[in-house]
Amino acid sequence: MRILTFILAFLSLGAMAVQAQNVALVISNGYYEDGADAPSISRRHQQLVSAFQAQGYEVIEGKDQNRVEIRQLLKHFETKIATADIAVISLQGHMVNFGEKTWLLPTDVDVASATGVEFRAVSLGFFAQLLAQAPSRSVLFVGDSGRAAFDIPGVSSGIARINLPQGVMMVSGGFSEVSNVIRSRFLQRNQRVIDVLRGDIGSLEIEGDIPASLVLANRRVAAVNTAEQIEAGLGLDRRARLLIQKDLVTLGFDTRGVDGLFGNGTRGAIREWQRRQGLARTGYLTTAQISILRQQAETARMQQSANDRQYWARTGANGTARGLQQYLERYPNGQFANRARAELARMNANTDEQAWSRAVRADTPESYRQYLHDFPNGIYKNIARARIGTPPVVVENSAQRVEAALRLNTISRLLIEQRLADLGYRTGPRDGAFDLATRQGIRSYQQDRGLDPTGYVTADMIRLLLLGQ
Repeated sequence: MRILTFILAFLSLGAMAVQAQNVALVISNGYYEDGADAPSISRRHQQLVSAFQAQGYEVIEGKDQNRVEIRQLLKHFETKIATADIAVISLQGHMVNFGEKTWLLPTDVDVASATGVEFRAVSLGFFAQLLAQAPSRSVLFVGDSGRAAFDIPGVSSGIARINLPQGVMMVSGGFSEVSNVIRSRFLQRNQRVIDVLRGDIGSLEIEGDIPASLVLANRRVAAVNTAEQIEAGLGLDRRARLLIQKDLVTLGFDTRGVDGLFGNGTRGAIREWQRRQGLARTGYLTTAQISILRQQAETARMQQSANDRQYWARTGANGTARGLQQYLERYPNGQFANRARAELARMNANTDEQAWSRAVRADTPESYRQYLHDFPNGIYKNIARARIGTPPVVVENSAQRVEAALRLNTISRLLIEQRLADLGYRTGPRDGAFDLATRQGIRSYQQDRGLDPTGYVTADMIRLLLLGQ
């Protein structure tokens, strides 16, 4: 064991007075999107969380966290440090270093340089600096996967020496050894940190200031956990949280986004669901509540699907424009929505053909002018112009007038907005009102398809967008 700095601080500290709840940040990254996995790290995550909870810690935890999720955990942890009696951070995962800087890699890391790591990962120095707000009452545990998971030029795998702030101790090594010593030694009730370090801790590295009388498990634990702790003990990963949010939305509760992150919107939705079930409105879920929520959502989805099919049979299935429009008004994202849009678009195209047939039968300059008035960007616009000998510049209206001539109703506008959104273009609220966001989406689509990027709808665009012609 190498001890870089061994400072017996606060010799007269004695048994620490209990002033506030201890707090622990526990992050375990074992599964990575691109790099090699270390599944044992993820599997042991809940053991660490439970060990801290068993000693009365408020645990802020996350398993297989990407860079956004890690920063959110840090924000939460930062609000707790100032009032915490003891603050502990446990980090397990792939560690890489560059010079005197070491980082815990997030699960979505995808970089090719040390600079990229600096901007996408969080350094151990930053974690340690947070703990410096509780000097001599904080410990940083770092468990390395021991694997070269990524090939980044100039960046090495493992933990390098770091310059720890005053009053912070770091214990580092292989994740298995670090995890075991936390649970079996440091979190033994009334066991002083200094006594643990005087014993056999194998090849673990100790750095920084070692408080002589600090005890990490120093209090009696309440028999009942808080609602937040109970949910934290479930170890919900992002996929599980996504499913919960989808279930809430299916049942009509607004989570303000389905992203796998439980913010104020999701917590509010959970509280409202609990209220309707006659449960305590905690905003946090238990295993039993998640099961009830899932069953209710599955039942609701089955009923919605049945209602969708029944309404289609009464409206859109008859093949009339009115029936198709009625279906889309009620089910804009229904099971038959794409089919309904295609049928309506085909009908609009047939109307163009019919108008041209009428113009040809009359075969007069006025009939062709009427066709161009009704369909300024129709399929046969160039032929019509040639037959009346009118230069395109005379017939061509402004983009706004061209769109107005299409006489788009609310349903048609909703179809256009929905199709643009399906293709990945931002349209703003899908309400049939073409606002600035919709115009920008139309303009981007036109530019990508080689159309005149006016931001206004044309017949050519409708055929391309809705019919793929």
